[in-house]
Amino acid sequence: MMKPSSLFSKITTILPVLALSMSMMQCSCSDTLGSLFISEDDELRLGTEFDVQLRSEVNREEYPIYNASTVEKQEFQEYIETTFESVYNAIPKSERPAYPFKVAIIEKDVINAFAVPGGYIYVYTGIVNKANNEAELAGVLAHEMAHITKHHYRDAVMKQAGLSILMDALLGENASQLSQAVASMFSTLSQLKVSRENEDDADATGTRYLGDSRRNPTGIATLFSRMPSSGIDWLSTHPASTDRVGAVNKLVGSEGAAKSWDTSEEAKFQSRFEAARAKM
Repeated sequence: MMKPSSLFSKITTILPVLALSMSMMQCSCSDTLGSLFISEDDELRLGTEFDVQLRSEVNREEYPIYNASTVEKQEFQEYIETTFESVYNAIPKSERPAYPFKVAIIEKDVINAFAVPGGYIYVYTGIVNKANNEAELAGVLAHEMAHITKHHYRDAVMKQAGLSILMDALLGENASQLSQAVASMFSTLSQLKVSRENEDDADATGTRYLGDSRRNPTGIATLFSRMPSSGIDWLSTHPASTDRVGAVNKLVGSEGAAKSWDTSEEAKFQSRFEAARAKM
């Protein structure tokens, strides 16, 4: 990890040039800034602190973490975690960040899922209910994983939270500074909005992950096809388009994303999904 003093030196050297460039060209330099100033270790620090605050008493009403208080509920949670792990294992090691990925269930009838830098992914029980099969649920997970492996959320933080707040968080000499900075941008982190280009990238990459996990790679497309264009929380941060379903289906056919899809296991996947959801 880059030492704070070294990072500060880079910032003070390069920032004036970047600021001038952005003001003159009115362009987005988030990709460049993100890779230059935020390491994977920094992403993990941000994500870990966000997760601590999401689970705190002050945020419990808005983000109620699933309470696996019975054997059946424990089995449902294990199903989500097993499905998550299966998709994660389909990601080529060369594409995985150094930090591990983690999933948490939010017990709320909201059709949503989101992630933050550092590998933390949150899936609502509402989107589990919206899914018709395991491929659709796994498709949501694969899509969020793709945003993380491509560092889309890191770049979104740079753009939406602002460089100065991030530098306060990452250059602080004690944990309280990081905690205060994350608290100040908590709402931003929980609702990171990505570009149309990022969405297309996550669709393509997530579809590949889904197919490589031996599930129907059109899962994300069939879920999209049943979503209205408005009123869905997930679509508020994941912009939809009329050609998105067609683009995924075309990708599956042209790039061989279905090469690992084991159609013989479809009945097993469906039975497993329905049994687990009934225990939710």
